[in-house]
Amino acid sequence: MEQKRLNLLHGLLNDIYHADSSAELRAVLDKYADIPEIKSSAPVQTLLEDVRILGNELVLLRERHASDRVNTLSEKEQKELFETNRILDENQFDYHFQPIVNSIDGEIYSFEALMRPRSEICPSPFHIMKYAEFCNRLDDVESITFLNLLGFLDKNKELFGNRRLFINSIPKAQLNDEDYNTTMTLLGRNPGCVVMEMTEQSQLNDKELDEINEVYRTAGVETAIDDYGTGYSNIQNLLRYMPQYVKIDRSLMTEIQNNKKKRHFVREIIAFCHENGIKALAEGIETTEELRTVILLGVDLIQGYYTSRPGPDIIDSIPQEIRQEIRQYQQERIEGKKLSIYTAANNERILLDKLARDNFQCVIVGKNGCNNVTLIGSPGYDTNIHISVANDFNGTITLENATLSIDNQRPCIDIGENCKVKLVLEGTNKLKKGGIRVPESSQFVCCGSGSLSLYIDGSGYYGIGNDAVSRHGELIFEQGINIESFAATGVCIGSGLGGKIRLIRGQFCFAMHSYIGIGIGALNADSDVEIFACDISMDLSMQTGAAIGSFENNCALDVAHSALKLYLSGTDIAAIGTVSGESCNVRICESSVMINMAADNCSAIAALNGRTDFGISKASLHITAKGDNALAIGGYNKNTLAQISNADSSINLITKADYMNFTEKENFEISGGRARIFINDVAVYDV
Repeated sequence: MEQKRLNLLHGLLNDIYHADSSAELRAVLDKYADIPEIKSSAPVQTLLEDVRILGNELVLLRERHASDRVNTLSEKEQKELFETNRILDENQFDYHFQPIVNSIDGEIYSFEALMRPRSEICPSPFHIMKYAEFCNRLDDVESITFLNLLGFLDKNKELFGNRRLFINSIPKAQLNDEDYNTTMTLLGRNPGCVVMEMTEQSQLNDKELDEINEVYRTAGVETAIDDYGTGYSNIQNLLRYMPQYVKIDRSLMTEIQNNKKKRHFVREIIAFCHENGIKALAEGIETTEELRTVILLGVDLIQGYYTSRPGPDIIDSIPQEIRQEIRQYQQERIEGKKLSIYTAANNERILLDKLARDNFQCVIVGKNGCNNVTLIGSPGYDTNIHISVANDFNGTITLENATLSIDNQRPCIDIGENCKVKLVLEGTNKLKKGGIRVPESSQFVCCGSGSLSLYIDGSGYYGIGNDAVSRHGELIFEQGINIESFAATGVCIGSGLGGKIRLIRGQFCFAMHSYIGIGIGALNADSDVEIFACDISMDLSMQTGAAIGSFENNCALDVAHSALKLYLSGTDIAAIGTVSGESCNVRICESSVMINMAADNCSAIAALNGRTDFGISKASLHITAKGDNALAIGGYNKNTLAQISNADSSINLITKADYMNFTEKENFEISGGRARIFINDVAVYDV
């Protein structure tokens, strides 16, 4: 029994030692005073009273020491100390978020949360950390930071998407049980969304480091070493931490392009990171020269005022011109040579052959007030030059016998945001390996008396429009083009997520070989296309897709005064319409349409698995379809409405499907003109 009492007294002394205030001390003494083993022993009660007296003296000494320390501060510093305590007590914090971007394409990878105290006296995190440490309140800073930011993340997941949140941590700080449990609950609800930043100088011993790493691993939290490259940085320390990210300190970034020793040191850090599966992040990038240098050195992530300043909002992207720079520098790194850029002046006539001889690879149009430029080439001569159009450009680009090309599936002509670009064609022009990117906020008009041919290859592609995960801007064609493409997935004119397409006049010729393809329209969104006074010929070989329309969504098409000749082969195909969308709405007037297709499952004009609404008048329509389940108009249900008025129409099906199973007679109206329908060479309708 005496041993048990002695153990209790030992626990009491330990709790007294860790009590930070008189209130905490009284709570400790009251708790132990009510324990029966202590109350029943007079000697222990006497000893308890002695301990109580010593405990009170200890608290007084602590408070006196703290008071003496405060008296060493100037009047200004004492005000800042008082203000820091008020900010912590009242949780008076806002946060700004600085994007961390991918060095490959400039897309936002994550955000770092930066503390912003609501105070004029202590306006910066520096003040808070300085005085919180002075008055032993770093634990409070850690707790408030975690609860504020994890709570914000939990309530605003849709703003972050799949992008992470970097949070600065004080590894030595201790959270009380309640705050710890709340923190772990919030982390558990957001696994893989948080990166904890620690400085290499956190002075954790191996046991403490192992415990923290185990907690973070269990909670799905990644770690980052901040400010690496300063103080006592060494590989041994980095091996102890083995984080998922290393943030290379900004002191190594400043003027790195002019400092050979910095470049060598940073290159070694990046190499070590990559050899050990760690992402290297360059902090504090403030100039285009610094940006280019760290990308050429191979850094994975970039953070700094040059790419994006911190702000109160979670933004979707950094400026387009910075993203273009990043892509250009990344391409330079891949190709192992400097990308020489020529900036066009207003109304300048540029000889592409001369630029090529001078080793230029890119022409920037639209900077410094430029709004008109002419690029002149020689027929058949590939200059290996591409064009980048600056944001907010409103003007004309004339191509005269120009051949542009680019590698690695980038666009030959990359149009910036909020542009209105008129591309005038003169002579014979070609784009090789890349097309023309038109972002959603921009407009593109193709016109002139010349020709334009695009030759596209790669795993994914687009001729004129945008990539598979983006919308394109308004596309207007007053002149035809030719496109040949060989790729897994893509669109000749259009994009993955759609946009307005208007073909006003011209001759268009497409040859496409792909797994999933769309000639004109959208892959994964509604297709909105108008065709007027055009001659369109397509020869498409693909597993699944459509000549005009959408792959996954709805199709809306208006055709007038035009000629369409569509040849298709594959497995699941809608020549005009949609493969997987809910509806197809097609109107054709005063036009000629010829469709010849061979596929297992196909229809010439249809939503294969949805509603088809088709009308044609004063036109000719000729359909030949071959396949196990080949149809002509409408899909594989009876949700089809077709009106053929004053048209010369003929349909020839070679199929195993019973066409009448998919068509309600009352919804299939033919009036005027002549109509002939042959199924497996047997005439079933001839009027």
